[in-house]
Amino acid sequence: MIDRVPSSGSCYRCQRSLGLASVKVGEHWYGSAGCATGGDCPLDRRDPAVPERALYPRPTRYFLARPPKELRRA
Repeated sequence: MIDRVPSSGSCYRCQRSLGLASVKVGEHWYGSAGCATGGDCPLDRRDPAVPERALYPRPTRYFLARPPKELRRA
């Protein structure tokens, strides 16, 4: 038996990307069974995978000063 899941696309109801828990009801793909039945979407309660602080680059002035390569010992 082969389970068919979409390789790309978004949920018909909440517009989030589809994954392995996707369910097809009629012609539309939903992100989960909860979304398909009209109940609470479990994806609404999920925290972000990456904290917001990690999304922005840190300026180089905050890094520790390092000696030039010529002064380092081998």
